[in-house]
Amino acid sequence: MKHLPTFLFCLFVFQIQAQSVTFTRTSLDNAIMKAKREGKNIFIDTYASYCRPCKVQEKEFRNEELASYFNANFVNVRVDMEGPHAAEFKSNYDIVFLPTLLFLSPEGRIRMSIDHHIRGKDLLRMAKHINGDQPVTTVHSPAPPKAKPVTPPPTTQPEEPATKVVTAPADMKPVQAKDIAIKPDEGKVLQVMGQGDALPPELLREEAYFRMRLMDGSHHEAARVYLDTQNDWSSEVNMQFIHDFLYDARSEEFEFLVAHRTAFERLLGEERVAQSIQILVQKELERAFPRPDKKRIKKLKSYL
Repeated sequence: MKHLPTFLFCLFVFQIQAQSVTFTRTSLDNAIMKAKREGKNIFIDTYASYCRPCKVQEKEFRNEELASYFNANFVNVRVDMEGPHAAEFKSNYDIVFLPTLLFLSPEGRIRMSIDHHIRGKDLLRMAKHINGDQPVTTVHSPAPPKAKPVTPPPTTQPEEPATKVVTAPADMKPVQAKDIAIKPDEGKVLQVMGQGDALPPELLREEAYFRMRLMDGSHHEAARVYLDTQNDWSSEVNMQFIHDFLYDARSEEFEFLVAHRTAFERLLGEERVAQSIQILVQKELERAFPRPDKKRIKKLKSYL
């Protein structure tokens, strides 16, 4: 009986650990060998000690259902982006923002990349899609209304299908992608993608955020379509939007942020703006093609 408390303590620790994704800190080559041997895909979490969003993302890995699935079906690896091989890893997998989550094939090829905070249930849905266990279902159409007898208008032109929209909550405001989760039961936009100028600006804005969640790269063009409808980029809504969709220092949006840096700092905070500028400047300095000339390099460094 005197050993019972120790046993209970060990059991308690085991249960706590079992409720979190188990990551190994190993080389990518070792992870690939293990993945090939076990016939599994690879899941990578990138982090750094200074990265506060990484700590927020860490909490999602403690979801019991998610942890159980990932531990059984993936080779889970955590990469320290301050480590000795961080620069090479960052370059090989185009890591710009932290946290970045990667799904790799057993051979190490990227299957999906997520460069922002994502909720556990959405991450689990994507993981199951990667493994072919279920399709990713991001929005659900509402039940169609009961048919009513209607006399069709006398016209020979086919009717255009109506754009279906689920109204966003009244208190909803644009936020960073890390704060957006695709919730079928709290629908925001439904079947509005690709409608372009046919949509009002507020839905174009929501479409851009929605496309960002799809991780197919189409959100850059969607963001541009929305901004093209805006005569005033200096509103708080548009400044938040511009910051959320920054991806290249060689863009009109980045130049606007730099030109109005003080206003962005009042809205978002000096640290956050400085970090965004630093990330994009370093991205151009390290990986841009064609390479920036001396004049451009001097200008970029002045932003820091």
